[in-house]
Amino acid sequence: MACAACSGPPASSPSESMATSLPAIDRSAGAGAKASLNEVSGEVLLPMSAYWYSDRENVIVNSAVAFLIYDCVEEAGFTVAPWGGGGKALQDYRFGQWSRPLAARNGAMPEIREVPGVLDEQPERPPLSARQQEEEVKCTNSVGRAGLPELLEGLAGDTSLQHRITGNAVALTERDSDYLAYRKSWEDCVAGKGLKVAEAGSWNLSSSGSKEDEIRVALLDLECKEASGGARKPYDILAEYQAAQMKDHQAELNALAEEKTAAVERAKQILRDHGVADARL
Repeated sequence: MACAACSGPPASSPSESMATSLPAIDRSAGAGAKASLNEVSGEVLLPMSAYWYSDRENVIVNSAVAFLIYDCVEEAGFTVAPWGGGGKALQDYRFGQWSRPLAARNGAMPEIREVPGVLDEQPERPPLSARQQEEEVKCTNSVGRAGLPELLEGLAGDTSLQHRITGNAVALTERDSDYLAYRKSWEDCVAGKGLKVAEAGSWNLSSSGSKEDEIRVALLDLECKEASGGARKPYDILAEYQAAQMKDHQAELNALAEEKTAAVERAKQILRDHGVADARL
């Protein structure tokens, strides 16, 4: 189970596809909602984060599914050596770099954080015969998600309520007058420092390509964001648009939260049944 959870928000905004179907949302209905930005890990939590798997929950659920696939392969007469290992999660980067410590280390590159696994990673896996590889494919298809929902932001083809709320909030943020003023102030500031936006609408700035220059540019980028109202400002606007929509769907969201909790608990029980200690859960 190498990289049992590689997660992160979509690199590109879903707003283009929603431009013709945006609801009329009064952002003030979500006033006071805030994003939580962890400048060390690069993790961002928004009001809708409660209805997606956390990084850790995603590892637990995917690991449980993997064990059920292994069971299927073993029932076909093969010996399985679980990969073990953890997952990786990408820093939310929809508004560019926002963490000074991470900018000083990574420049414009988003942080990739390690998510602990439920088993230690195995040094290597024995070579598989063609028949066993074929059986693993069959079992993967037959087990599927084993009834455990895939509650991750940005999945292609997702039409769920949480996807609609999240996507609408991004699109509404990008059209918000406070956001547009913030963006204009930032653009003027970076231009005044001799920096160029990589492409229209992007939060990426051009650099020489060296690590040193990438760090220099990223830190200047943050100076301009702070001067324009703070690097967290677009995330707080996004949080308010999420919260404003949630008010009309709280009963559905409560049911979704219960579904998520039940899925994680079921996954944990599957892992316990396969010898994973509670300390790893």
